[in-house]
Amino acid sequence: MSAPATPHIHDLAAVGADGSTPHIHDLVGVGIGPFNLGLACLTAPLDDVDAVFLDAAEGFAWHHGMMLDGATIQVPFLADLVSMADPTSPYSFLNWLKQTGRLYPFYIREDVYPLRAEYDAYCRWASEQLPNLHWGRRVVSIEHDEALDAYRVTSEVAATGTTETVIGRHLALGVGTRPIVPAPLRGLPGPVVHSSDYLPSKERLQSASSVTVVDSGQSAAEIYLDLLEGARDGGYRVEWITRSPRFFPMEYTKLTLEMTSPEYTDHFHALPTELRDAVGREQRSLYKGISGELVNEIYDTLYRLSASGPVPTTLLSDTEVLGAEW
Repeated sequence: MSAPATPHIHDLAAVGADGSTPHIHDLVGVGIGPFNLGLACLTAPLDDVDAVFLDAAEGFAWHHGMMLDGATIQVPFLADLVSMADPTSPYSFLNWLKQTGRLYPFYIREDVYPLRAEYDAYCRWASEQLPNLHWGRRVVSIEHDEALDAYRVTSEVAATGTTETVIGRHLALGVGTRPIVPAPLRGLPGPVVHSSDYLPSKERLQSASSVTVVDSGQSAAEIYLDLLEGARDGGYRVEWITRSPRFFPMEYTKLTLEMTSPEYTDHFHALPTELRDAVGREQRSLYKGISGELVNEIYDTLYRLSASGPVPTTLLSDTEVLGAEW
């Protein structure tokens, strides 16, 4: 594969100050995380699709607060931005490996799970190929224009402080999630850190006499293990609390993975709304939980550390945080 060619796209067509109507884009994407970035990559080569994407950030950044050394993503490399939809796309992870001289080292490594840091670098590389990604634009309103049968998307432009409106027939919302701190922990004067800010806060956390990790998802497990390794020498305890009945692994068996297939996706979206919502709640383990490898690594680490004495840690499942004091 070669480097991506210049995509067939239109530039940002904003509404002029006189209120005149510009070209109406086929698609306006709000937010440029991996999902909308993948959509941008897939639509870029299509002559008959005019798509633009807006994001408040100044460039692509993915989980930088959790870019732990050696951490991998939870899915194989084929689940990149494009490959399962278009294996021939020039925006694939394999092409990024080729372009950066890492293809053979990745092959010899014999591990289908990319490092989190290299997946972030891959996404940034892909984003730099696409001129229809418009950064520094925080969307402040979306309105449906009945006369045009299209959406007016207005954003604040960070570089100028002005507002800008684009129009699109369709919307793709990829704004992601916002960090949430459990209600009992909000407003405490002591250090309360969300996982998205873990690395910048790590030294401060390790200077405390005790650190409590709340929740039992992948991020919580990675933070717990990272802190556990230095707890004894650092002179602090690590507590791990979750209201889940146990520290659940992510469901990743082959018959379950069939539920990610296009056929099952079509079936799922054709279900009546109430049934679809109920089924979705039952299938949370498809994307939540801890990778099985990490669960085993945590146990092995506890076992190894216990060989030289008591480990300064406690794990509590089926336990909900109801209050906190500093």
